[in-house]
Amino acid sequence: MADQTATRTPRRRLRLSLAPLRSRDYRLLFVAESVSVFGDAFHAVALPFLVYQVGGGARELGLLVAGYGLCRLATTPLGGILADRVGPWQVMLASDLLRLAATVPIAVAAVAGDPGLVLIGVLVAVAGLGAGLFQPAAYAITPRLLPAEQLQAGNALHSAAGFAAGLVGPGVAGLVVVLLSPGVAFGVDALTFAVSAACLAVIGAHHRRAAPAAAPPAAGAPPPRLTFWRLLRGSPLLRTVLVVTAAANLTVGGMVRVGLPSLASADLAAGAEGFGGLLAAFTGGSLAGGFFTAGLTGLRRRGVTAMLAGLVLAGAVALVPFTGYVGALVALAVAGVASTVTNVLVITVVQQHTAPHLLGRVMSAILLAALGLFPLSGAAAGLVVDAYGSPVLFLATAATLGAAFGFGLSRRVLRDG
Repeated sequence: MADQTATRTPRRRLRLSLAPLRSRDYRLLFVAESVSVFGDAFHAVALPFLVYQVGGGARELGLLVAGYGLCRLATTPLGGILADRVGPWQVMLASDLLRLAATVPIAVAAVAGDPGLVLIGVLVAVAGLGAGLFQPAAYAITPRLLPAEQLQAGNALHSAAGFAAGLVGPGVAGLVVVLLSPGVAFGVDALTFAVSAACLAVIGAHHRRAAPAAAPPAAGAPPPRLTFWRLLRGSPLLRTVLVVTAAANLTVGGMVRVGLPSLASADLAAGAEGFGGLLAAFTGGSLAGGFFTAGLTGLRRRGVTAMLAGLVLAGAVALVPFTGYVGALVALAVAGVASTVTNVLVITVVQQHTAPHLLGRVMSAILLAALGLFPLSGAAAGLVVDAYGSPVLFLATAATLGAAFGFGLSRRVLRDG
């Protein structure tokens, strides 16, 4: 019998790739983003207690949160434009410094006395403006810091670090607020922006410049400069990603913010603690999904894998209301894993198929597609839950996700990405 050892196909094993962390500049960006997300948890936890401390109520808190969100949404496209024109490094550093300048006065005023709600509102809005600038620039600079074969792992590690900070941060922030004060928590938030800015400040100078536009061919008349709108008209991949992203996020935000607490309290009789457990399951799954995706090295067709993971997400969401509390925890954990796999792979595909001088604007467009429908999603979710109950909302969300990712899977330009 012939020896078949030499012809045996080696078994592919899933291995967590930490290769991106060997790059000094990527490590600095990794720390900057992780610390910044950790600080965001302190802002989110401390703000309600500060508002109540100075005599405000749910209405005032709602206005402040809405103002922060609208300001962040308003500057997201600006962050992409500036990242392309002046450089993502400059935009991220300016974002951190702007948020530092807005957060320090909140902390000082809260510790020294009772700041007025108007002052808090203005400073929170400024912090929201800074937050909107940061993320498109971060996505735009990552491909500069890593070789192409490490980009997926780098994006996945970013995602995992963000979810880890989001999982740990609220608990730590709550302890600081309870044991010390909301003002001290805002002080910690300000410190995280200072640390993030310090990390960014020492990133290598060769990564700080704006990306030049691609040079035209030497022979013949030069083609018109490629702009974002020409790219949008000429790129079926970008149009498909934007449609899938917008459709997939049409109902997810409302499901998490409205449907999940309603399900925990009314259908599962789990109360506030149960709601926290459901959120932790999804966040924990998302964290695991980041590490899982970092180990998916050598994928040839990321688009197919991303859309199939999206269909798994849809199936898991559909099961949440019908499997009891333990089953809901498992389903949400699976949904978290699938969600991160989809997001990381789609972002990597777009980064690798976009001209560097347009990457900031493309990333900001994707972020707008993901975040822009959130107010509509929340309002629609409330109406659906009131009229039909939260299980119907989860089924509608699953159907929307299935349609979105099924459409993406039907598009060859995304399947081959």
